[in-house]
Amino acid sequence: MSLKAYILINTQIGKTADVVKQLKGMDEIKHLDVIMGPYDIIAQVETESHDSLSQIVMQRLQSIDAIKHTMTCTVVNVGDDT
Repeated sequence: MSLKAYILINTQIGKTADVVKQLKGMDEIKHLDVIMGPYDIIAQVETESHDSLSQIVMQRLQSIDAIKHTMTCTVVNVGDDT
């Protein structure tokens, strides 16, 4: 079973499109949206484990210079099929 998470990404001013281009090349990112508000991008990610999710966020995403901040929201199972 895969682990699903949403990652909220805050970018440097004027760099959102550049970050989107870089993120589109990552297989684990299943969907990207540019959004308005305190964050600039929301990415839906699917991985095999918490360890692989941590690696994606801490090593791959946070190494992109134009990314200022991320917030990871892991999807949890509450017992139903939603």
